[in-house]
Amino acid sequence: MTDPLSLLRFRDLADAYGGVVARWPENYRDAAMRMAPMAEAMDILANASALDDTLDAWRVPSPGAALRHCALKGAPAPRRGFGTRVRLWWSGIGIAAALTGAVAGAAAVGVIAPVEASPDGGTSFGDVSAQEG
Repeated sequence: MTDPLSLLRFRDLADAYGGVVARWPENYRDAAMRMAPMAEAMDILANASALDDTLDAWRVPSPGAALRHCALKGAPAPRRGFGTRVRLWWSGIGIAAALTGAVAGAAAVGVIAPVEASPDGGTSFGDVSAQEG
């Protein structure tokens, strides 16, 4: 970016991206580095760095056993009634029927004798060569 930064824009960038200019958008870095030695800019970067340090040090405590117990107590219990078992049986019956059909089809193809083609060009549907033309 060739335009100089205003102090207000510099403050907005520091608030958004922190006190390390290297983390700022690339098109603002050169102008920010030229502005950084100014006293006002140094104060802005110092405040942003202090906030960065505070946020980096902040840790969220892990939830305790009481919260876990309360959450599980309020959760609905899983229902496994008669309807669930019936649906599972119907699924199994459907899969078995599909497999039975596949095996029967494969067996039928292996058992049925192939149709012999007649030497005069006739087929099971009649004399195809005579109907052409």
